[in-house]
Amino acid sequence: MRRQSRRRLTQNVSRFYLGLGVFFVIGFLFFGTSSFFFAEEVPVNETPVNEAIRLSNGEVVTLHAWSYDMDKRTMRIRLSLDDAPGNTNDHVFRSVYKARPDSEKEVVLLYERNDQYVLELKDVPNDFDQLAVRIYGLDESQSLVKLTPEEQESRLLTSLYADRRTIDQASHSSSDETAFTKLFVEDELVETERQLEKAQQSVEVQRQQIKRLDRDKEELEGELPYLSLDEQVEQENEIFDLGRKRDELNLELEKLEKSVQALEEKHDKLRVRLRELSI
Repeated sequence: MRRQSRRRLTQNVSRFYLGLGVFFVIGFLFFGTSSFFFAEEVPVNETPVNEAIRLSNGEVVTLHAWSYDMDKRTMRIRLSLDDAPGNTNDHVFRSVYKARPDSEKEVVLLYERNDQYVLELKDVPNDFDQLAVRIYGLDESQSLVKLTPEEQESRLLTSLYADRRTIDQASHSSSDETAFTKLFVEDELVETERQLEKAQQSVEVQRQQIKRLDRDKEELEGELPYLSLDEQVEQENEIFDLGRKRDELNLELEKLEKSVQALEEKHDKLRVRLRELSI
């Protein structure tokens, strides 16, 4: 009797630990994967830098830089707005935090020249999480504060977003107008160099295509004496098509070469302008 009791007691203890282990495994799978108990990380929401965004009214906005000074608790935004032809909008900027989207704040305009802007947000807390700068397009006679919420929404052109986890850290020590101008010229120079490199690559691709057409045309012309009359007629049609394609590619090449020349001239002028600003 004692041996049977001891065996049953051992079996009961083993089953207890086995059940307890299964319980912990199921609990870990449930609690560890449930978003109810572990909040999912908020996705990053930020506007890409140096990417032209076309707005519904025909304007184009480009965000050049967005930085945060933790010591001064200031946020600076550099952007450009290319007006559509005939557009007479005045641009008004406001900022909002994700936690308080209905509470807009004033934005300080540090620099404005040729549709290029440097904005500054003051008293930005270090834990701001996510925020946005709203850009409104108003007629000259309009005032944003006098518009109804519905009218304000209709005048909203776009919102630019920043995320605390990816924002650039900087020291906002200078507010000199020349320094801001130099930054925009540097941005334009980099973009022009990118466009120039792309245009030069397109020119080279076009030239290679023309060379291939010339080789194919020469081979077909060399085969003509060895063909029958019917084959010659068919081959001559192919040669004519190759010549027509070459003429089309040559016209495109001339346009590309003019584009490269214009970009090279622009690049030289920007480098001169940058040297002048650096003196």
